[in-house]
Amino acid sequence: MSSSPQSALPLNMQVSVLVFMKSLATPLVLYADNANQLYDEIKQLIRGANAQSPKLIEKQGVGPLKKVAFLDTEISGVAVQLEPVFGQR
Repeated sequence: MSSSPQSALPLNMQVSVLVFMKSLATPLVLYADNANQLYDEIKQLIRGANAQSPKLIEKQGVGPLKKVAFLDTEISGVAVQLEPVFGQR
């Protein structure tokens, strides 16, 4: 994954972070000012998750999901996706 800033993306593209949850069939799609930083944060949550002591995680987004909360023990994976922009966020 490139560490280049999102501002280097073509105007019609954006980066989203997909958070896969054990209890959901589809991932949560999060948009952030710094998607790579959010991706790294989610990876750290996965590494540090403890089934004996789940933690409630709350994230704010800049896209359609303005706030989301979930348990760190429910995260099954994370990915970064490049996608086209069809309108304003």
